[in-house]
Amino acid sequence: MTSFLFWNVMNRDLRGLIARAVVERDVDIVLVAESGVPDPDMIGALFTATGDDYAALSDDADKVRVFTRLPVDRWIRRQRDSLSDRMAIWSVAVGRPPGILLVATHFVSKNHSSSSEQAMRAQEVAKEINRVEEGVGHERTIVVGDLNMNPFEDGVTGGLALHAVMTKALAGRVERIVGGIPRRFFYNPMWGHFGDRTAGPPGTYYHRSPADAELFWHMFDQVLLRPSVMGLLHGLSIIDSIDGESLLTKPAGLPRESAYSDHLPLTFNLTLD
Repeated sequence: MTSFLFWNVMNRDLRGLIARAVVERDVDIVLVAESGVPDPDMIGALFTATGDDYAALSDDADKVRVFTRLPVDRWIRRQRDSLSDRMAIWSVAVGRPPGILLVATHFVSKNHSSSSEQAMRAQEVAKEINRVEEGVGHERTIVVGDLNMNPFEDGVTGGLALHAVMTKALAGRVERIVGGIPRRFFYNPMWGHFGDRTAGPPGTYYHRSPADAELFWHMFDQVLLRPSVMGLLHGLSIIDSIDGESLLTKPAGLPRESAYSDHLPLTFNLTLD
């Protein structure tokens, strides 16, 4: 079992809390967006908490910092281009060959792009993922990060974009023809965590505005899986407490933005061994 943690920490110094979450959930791969501390400081906090050596893999420009206790020689960076400040794609030799492709992303914010612009950017992201998959010869791909879009938005669902669907049955068709071209699916399990009839918080991000149309709870932080690995997913959850410390306000149950972050973290496991 390989365990993952993702959190957009809003440029806060949350190294101690992240390290406690890593201990509590025995995390192998830690992905942090908008990290508030230098990588060496995060590595030190992880070592102090766990006794394990974690390595930092990210380039200076990367929006998502990647830390792992898997041997670094199992990781190969597969993409360095104009998208690289928002996305990094790694081959990870874990489990049975050929391992996985891990896409770590912090997508452009709605504060700086319209929904249509986000959808167009998502098309470029999808093209790059497809290009890397074709280059390595497999589609055992997992996308993790802050997409700054909800699961139902065009940039996530669109056939020319990420093409992520809400059920395994749909994703199990592997692809569909869009504009005469086969477009591969992702499975998006985050649909099953949206709303208050689910286990855990109703979303990963809360926003209140005076707009007529406001969802309040959003699911910006997501995990997407290609059909070939969607059956390996276990224990996906939105974290609302770490080591007994609540990340939510009382009694409203909203993210404690003033103390931690406006986003809640995600954790999940993949049976790769």
